[in-house]
Amino acid sequence: MLVPAVLLLAPVVQAQSPASLEDMERRLEQLEMQQYEKQNNWSDRLSLNGFMTYGVTRHDVHVRANNGEPIDYIDRTTDEISHRELSRAGIQFNATISDETSATVQVLARGRDDYDAQVQWAYLSHDLSPSVTVRAGRMVLPFFMHTQYNNVGYTYHWATLPGEAYDVVPFDTMEGVDLSWNLNTGPVSHRLNVYGGATDVPSFSLPAPVVYEVSELTGINLTSQWRDWTSWLSYSHAEVTLDLTDLAGPTGLPVAALEAPVSLDEAQTYISSVGLQYDNGAMVLMAERTQLGIEGWFPTKWGGYVSAGYRFGPWMPHVTWGAANAHGVSEAQSEGPVAANFSAANQVRSKSWTLGLRYELEVGVAVKLEAQRFYDMSNDKIMTNGLFTPQGSAPSIEEEEPTVFRLTVDAAF
Repeated sequence: MLVPAVLLLAPVVQAQSPASLEDMERRLEQLEMQQYEKQNNWSDRLSLNGFMTYGVTRHDVHVRANNGEPIDYIDRTTDEISHRELSRAGIQFNATISDETSATVQVLARGRDDYDAQVQWAYLSHDLSPSVTVRAGRMVLPFFMHTQYNNVGYTYHWATLPGEAYDVVPFDTMEGVDLSWNLNTGPVSHRLNVYGGATDVPSFSLPAPVVYEVSELTGINLTSQWRDWTSWLSYSHAEVTLDLTDLAGPTGLPVAALEAPVSLDEAQTYISSVGLQYDNGAMVLMAERTQLGIEGWFPTKWGGYVSAGYRFGPWMPHVTWGAANAHGVSEAQSEGPVAANFSAANQVRSKSWTLGLRYELEVGVAVKLEAQRFYDMSNDKIMTNGLFTPQGSAPSIEEEEPTVFRLTVDAAF
């Protein structure tokens, strides 16, 4: 409201000539109209998008862990039907501040977290030029080929992204800054992204949760596209701090039993990924390999997959082979029992075949059904249950060749 301003200007207005009075009134009317437009054009400056997934999942392993609890798959799937582990919903707000600057906030609620809403994205974006954009705030860690939209299930053909590759590093967010540059080299278009920041990543590998403190995180990734081909290259470096001292009690090991310090203190860490995709509208071929390496006694883990699918109208059958492995586990033995137990909990070996079917119910809504059969989860060097409950807290399930079943309905709007 401009009433107070008009009252303050009244003595001045009364002293003006008729021509000046009319001019002043016109200016006040223009100013009031500008304020009114700013208050009422929010719908032109604010856009809203959303996504959601309803998922049902279970596996067919009926043996129990040593403590009597069900054996879990890595996404907490058990041998009982669950309606929560894959279910989630998100909403994204985009606000235009000016022609060059905008703000984005994305809120995500997962069924496995009792739908407690959390802010996944909260950043400001500014266009330095038509091809260069800088962002600052909370953003998704851009480690792998599909991480930018990993929660938007409608964007990929699986019910969930391949665990062998994408669970090498837990999905999370970072607080930091990134810079993106779109450029062309002849017929090939590129998007170069560099970033830096920090984050904390919780791990639930042991009875007492621990947190990886990730600092000095820097990275670069390059997406290139030529006709129906898309490639992905990514490399990140960080310093990881991990305090395992408090695990002596939960693991039943006295502190005096530790032969050497087991905590990681700013350990040099790298995360790499390379991927290739072909999609001509009907046939889809895709492959990706990811790797995590932390200096010291922590095992180096790698994973990958190869996937193929074909669209028949609204139908898309697909098949995926995935594999994961770890090495360097033996180095933890010399660091004491806590380090050895933690290293064993983080080792992995697994292979799987996934058969799936996607049906496009309508534009923006897809129904997916898939079964994933696991095998080759141990050898003479590594004894694990693959991506299931780690060896040591559960009997071996390798002979059962466990299968995980998933049914999801994904929507984007």
